[in-house]
Amino acid sequence: MSDLTETDLLAPWTYESQAFLDIEIDTLFKPSWLLVGHECDIPNAGDYTTFEAFNERVLVVRNKAGEVNAFHNVCKHRGGRLVVDNAGTCEHALTCPFHGWSYSFDGQLRAVPAANTFKDLNKSDISLTTVELEIWMGFIFIRFQPGGESLATMMAPIEDDIAPYRPAELQAYAPASVELKPFNWKVIHDIDNEGYHVPVGHPALHQLYGQNYSDATEGGIQVSRGYFNTKEPTLWSVKNYLSLMPKFDHLPDDKQNVWYYCLHFPNLIFAFYPDMMEIYMTIPESPNSTRYVSRTFALPDDRREVKAVRYLNTRINNETAEEDDSFVGWLQDGMRSSAWTQPILSELESNVRDYHRQIQSKIPVAKLAQNPGTQNLLHINEMLVAKGRKGTNSEHGGT
Repeated sequence: MSDLTETDLLAPWTYESQAFLDIEIDTLFKPSWLLVGHECDIPNAGDYTTFEAFNERVLVVRNKAGEVNAFHNVCKHRGGRLVVDNAGTCEHALTCPFHGWSYSFDGQLRAVPAANTFKDLNKSDISLTTVELEIWMGFIFIRFQPGGESLATMMAPIEDDIAPYRPAELQAYAPASVELKPFNWKVIHDIDNEGYHVPVGHPALHQLYGQNYSDATEGGIQVSRGYFNTKEPTLWSVKNYLSLMPKFDHLPDDKQNVWYYCLHFPNLIFAFYPDMMEIYMTIPESPNSTRYVSRTFALPDDRREVKAVRYLNTRINNETAEEDDSFVGWLQDGMRSSAWTQPILSELESNVRDYHRQIQSKIPVAKLAQNPGTQNLLHINEMLVAKGRKGTNSEHGGT
């Protein structure tokens, strides 16, 4: 029998196991709302953007009525890609470059070359396979496994906080950055879920908001707020960022001097600043490889001081990202060491524990201190899921 000793923090084996990652993909990622982009990416009919992960490829396109549709980017003929580029515009239809089958922007098959060579082909019976889609405050999300809670319901606890930033009106500020990082995806969030390391690990952030930074959970969503310091900074980027910061008429006073972060579980961070906003998202490729996607958006504003603070914001965040990469690598290496012990967490790191517990609540086998082995992993997880359901039914008078 495998060792079923439990821990309330994820054990190192959950960061190294391919079998565990397979469960994470099926249990955490495919049933979750995943960010594809923003409506500003596809402003006109025929404009499309794409998303690829977990052996799935998705095409999101705006139709002639202005509606946004999501389909698997898979032609019904032989499985070819309907669009090859990451984003672009199709003038009249979605046409497969392999054999020329074409579809309307609503997914219906329109034309087939040499149609008379196909026996009993009825174009009206053939359409692209849809993917569940929801647009929340201008951001486009898809979900591979349909059903479950709507995105709007999930994000309702923080919607009032985000609404003043007018997210639906945002425009792309800089091209997307896509990096392949040599880390497990969860280690990246282990760093990101606490501000305890800011005073020592991030000098620029500490001078920006280190005197008044807090992590919290609001309506089940992890949020962080860093209010600008009143003490005069010494670092050039921070000093000029604060001194040049103008007032933004669309923001209330309590948004003029704060960097606000929120986590959309399991893998997406929204960061709202007075001058712009950014997202960063993790997509696991293997236990030790993660696709890290980041993008910045902003409202149109031609003021010189706004251009300056956006440059300085980017500079501060780039420095922070480089620092975090070092910390993430150290954490991952530490878990592989014979000297590793379960972390000793401060109250300032409570969101790390909460994040781990969120994962464990969905994947009970993640509670185990020791790896039960690849062959047993899925079976034990299913057993623990069933046990949890039985316990829940008993609490509610079920049988």
